[in-house]
Formats: sequence, structure tokens, C-alpha cells
Amino acid sequence: DPAVLGDTTLKDAATIAAAVNAGSTLAALCKFDVPQAAMASVELIARNAKLTDANGLLAALSEAKSEAVATSILRGLASASKPSQALTADGEKALAKLISKSSATSRIRLLQLASTWGVKGLDAQLGELTKDLFVTLADEKASESNRLDAAKQIVEFQPNSEEAAGKLVAVVTPKASPSLSNGILDALTASKAKSIGAALAAKIKELPTSVKPNALRLVLARADSAKAFLDAVEKGELRFDILQLDQKTALATHPNKEIAERSKKLLAMGGGLPDANRQKVIEDLKSVLAKTGDVGNGKKAFTQHCAKCHKHSGDGNTIGPDLTGFAVHPKEEILIHVFDPSRSVEGNFKAYKASLLDGRIITGLLASETRTSVEILDAENKRHAISREDIETLAEDKKSLMPEGFEKTMKPEEIVDLMEFLTQKGKYVPIPLDKYATIVSTKGMFNSVDGEAERLIFRDWKPKMFKDVPFYLVDPNGDKQKNVILLNSTSGNIPKTMPKSVTLPCNTAAKAIHILGGIGGWASPYGDQGSVSMIVRFKYDDGKEEDHELKNGIHIADYIRRVNVPRSEFAFALRGQQVRYLAITPKEKKTIKSIELVKGPDATAPVVMAVTIETP
Repeated sequence: DPAVLGDTTLKDAATIAAAVNAGSTLAALCKFDVPQAAMASVELIARNAKLTDANGLLAALSEAKSEAVATSILRGLASASKPSQALTADGEKALAKLISKSSATSRIRLLQLASTWGVKGLDAQLGELTKDLFVTLADEKASESNRLDAAKQIVEFQPNSEEAAGKLVAVVTPKASPSLSNGILDALTASKAKSIGAALAAKIKELPTSVKPNALRLVLARADSAKAFLDAVEKGELRFDILQLDQKTALATHPNKEIAERSKKLLAMGGGLPDANRQKVIEDLKSVLAKTGDVGNGKKAFTQHCAKCHKHSGDGNTIGPDLTGFAVHPKEEILIHVFDPSRSVEGNFKAYKASLLDGRIITGLLASETRTSVEILDAENKRHAISREDIETLAEDKKSLMPEGFEKTMKPEEIVDLMEFLTQKGKYVPIPLDKYATIVSTKGMFNSVDGEAERLIFRDWKPKMFKDVPFYLVDPNGDKQKNVILLNSTSGNIPKTMPKSVTLPCNTAAKAIHILGGIGGWASPYGDQGSVSMIVRFKYDDGKEEDHELKNGIHIADYIRRVNVPRSEFAFALRGQQVRYLAITPKEKKTIKSIELVKGPDATAPVVMAVTIETP
């Protein structure tokens, strides 16, 4: 049901419920063309299945309507516990039928499963298939996609095999295409073989530039291979300048004291380790604040140094915060954010360090987690799905994922230009609400967090345009990140816990302040018409304040459905609920230092989803 798959909570609930009766559920799923969006859930159900009798399931699998469903079930069952009841003669016949009609991809999983379940007489087929995979992998005339499929299956089938890992590493050569080499390196991230890092460290020097970052990621992931890398640097065989800044920092702060000390010494000799005294760095850089840079060159510097992790005006990646609205902050504050990133880290962007039982260490953002697994997004925008069974420790890192020391990777003029670009105010400047949001809108916001009708959910959280005004929404990341401002109210259970005011930065003169909101709980047609729901207070640089009252039934309407009021406009329909738009014109042309959103005296609970400044 698309409605279930589109709701994270319902999807999780259905998956958990299905896993309780895994055998019959999986057999039933074989009769359907299950949508791709549900395949991960199908595999999860199979992985956690406690089968008493697998015979009926094998019969259903042999008649499965969809190869994709059968493959997902088999992939999950390969990690599940052995059925408590042995296969019957009919069950073994169903398995043989299934093997004979399956694709090569499914066949090896079936044989792996049969081996785990103790089915006899399949060793010859198993050995033959494994042999065929290695032949395909080594065949330079085979298509790249077939070779990569073989690599993935080898790792999946033999995750602990040192010999298999060695054969995969052997294919990663200067002669191989970068896409093949990088694909094999990606496949190797799932291997638990301990010889991978050392084998790659020995050949890093000869690899193409486009392959080195992936190879280094595997080399530095384990303590033994990280030591091999340091050995090569000390011998003069490799240089530290092939490392990214975040990789240098990771080595210098490695939990293995020997690696950390050796790395600090080598990095200090090469001038690559950032100054530990970040405040001194900030003080030394303050001279750039008085200089005027070139915005065009600043954008180039952003693309080169920042776009790997950050977006600005739609360009770049979203590992870190979107910097489109950075210009609302003073230059001094931006300087600290860029060159002392660990001083203040947003909750949604805190780094986690996972130490795995096989010796690997993976650091990055906690992208998602379930009962059985976590997913970490590293600084290279690579996703690592990790089974909780493989984790020794998982802890929040004290440092930001953004590495310190950018001042050593940029020329002084680049820093001046970058600061000019980040503080440049165009016609529209969005105020980023991620630091100021009070609640997550994908949960109930008024009476109960479980209230389905109380949620404000956009189809996607990309920037929106209304009346040619751009609005930047905060992505709630499922339901982890607070993304909207809800103010205090005496009504309901949740608004009573909200703040009575929220202050937003502005630091510019404004032609207008555009608000995506204009809604509230217990608002028109409910409540007192004309009562003050929220006050928008401009605080000018000279200390003067200016209040603009937003009134129930005039500016503010109830969120629950489309209700029109005269001084705001309907903007977006969210699953039947509404979001409205209004603009406020300041009386003064002076710089507004901040904008305070203050709860009015009535019983409504006003909501603000986005704010954009229009400059003079």
C-alpha cells in the first residue's frame, strides 16, 4: 500500500508486525509484485525470521511471482537462524526446483542458504558457482557490470575469506578502469577480511588519482593497515599530501594511541596538522574581515573547498548544513563557523564514531538507525550500512565531521573571497531555521505526537517558490530534526511546552519579510476573531524596536484545512492541511539586527515554516 510505504512509522510498524509471523508473511509476499520501496523491509523480515518449518516457504519461493521478491527473501534468509525443523523430502525437492530455475544471482544465495541449513549433496554446485564468479571477475573481456556483480556476490558469499579479498584487490590496478576499480573497492567495504588495507596500502602509489580516495578510505579504516600506511610515509614511499584534510585529522585523533602519536609527529613535520589553538587561528584571521573580496572568486573557492559537504543556492551536497542563508550572520560569526567548526555543532550534524569488531573505524553522520543496523554517512558522501552485531562501540564524536584547518588549505586571498561570497546578500536572503526550530512537523504538534492529522508534511523538503519568493525548508530527516517554529499556547498538550518567543538573526536592512506560515492550532474559524496570535518584532541596529501584530482571522487561519483570511494567502496544501503566505514591510530602512517572533495573548498556537528577507 503506497500510503503505508510513504509513512515511515507505519512502514516500520508493518515490518515489525510481519516479522513476528515471518514464515507465512514471506510465503504470502511471493504471490505479489512487491514495490521496490518495500524490498528493504522484505529482506529485514527474512533476516529476523525464526522459522520452525521452512518447507512451505521454499514451496512458495519456487512459485514466486517476482524474481526481485525472491532475491530479497533469500538475501535475508542467508543471515537468519537455521529452521528448528529439518527440511522434508518435499522441501528438498522444492529447493532443487528453485535452484534449477533461478538466475545466477539467486542461485548462489540459494546454495549458500542450503549449506547453512545443512542440506547435503550441493557442495559440487556450490564450488562450481563460486569458481564461475572468480572467472568472471578476472575476465577482462567480460562486461564491467558483470564483473562488478561477481565482485559483490563474492564478498556477500565469502565475507571473511582472505583469499577472496586478495583476488578482488588484485583486480584494482592502474590498468583497470576507475569505475571498475571504485566499484570493487565499494564491494570490499562489506568484506571483513583483515588483509585488505595492507594489500591496498602497498599499491596506493600506483593507483589513478580518481581511485586513490576510495582506496585510502579502506586503508585508514583499520588500525593494522593505517600503521602500514604510516610505515610507508616514514620510509618516504608515500606522502601525506595524498590525504584529504578530514583523513589527516582522523589519523591525528585515532583511538589507537600509537597511530595518533605517529600521525601527529608526521603531520607536524609536513605542516599538515591544524593548529590546536583554534581561537588563536580565529584571531589571526580577523584581519580578513576588513577586506573586500571578489564574490565570483569566492563562489569558486566555495565550489572547490566547501561544496563537497555543503549546499549554497542549490549547488553542492547536503552532508553538512545548507549555507544559502549564511549571510544573515555577522562576518565574525561566519569566520568561527568555518575555521572552528567544532565550537558549535548542530544536533543533526554531529559526527559518530563506530568501532567495529573486525577492527575498522567508520566516522560520519548517523544517517539512520533501526533495531538491527545503523547507517553512517561519511565525509566523502559514502553510506555505510552496519549491522549492530558487528559494532563494538558507537559513540558521538566530540569533533564536528567538518575538519579543522581549512586555513592551511586555502590562500589568504581565497579566504577573503570566500567570506565575501558567504556574506553577500542578494535580493532574497533566507533565514535558516535549523538552529531556531522548536518542533518537528512530521510528528503530531498539538495534542499528541501520534496525532496523524496534526502533522505538516511536504511531499519533499526542497526549496519552494511562492509569488517569486524562494523559501528554504528544513528537512526533518524523517522525524529527527526540528524543522518549524511552534510558539507557546495554553491550548493542547504540546504547545504548553513551547517557548513564548524565538529570535532570528537578520543583520540587514529589509524591503520586506516574507513568511511561510500564517497558520496555527485553534485558529480561525476557531478562537476569538481579531485577537493577537503572534507579534513580529524588528530590533534595529540602533536599539529601536518595531512591532507588527498578526491577528487570528485576519492574518492567521487554522492549519487543519483550507480556511481563507484576508491578510494572508493560501500557499501550499499538505495532505489536506494548509500553509499560508504573508509579507511584512518594515517602517524603517535601517539595518534590522534581529527579528523576534513573540506569542500574542490569545489561545492560538502559531506556526512558522520558513522566513525569507527581501533586501532593498
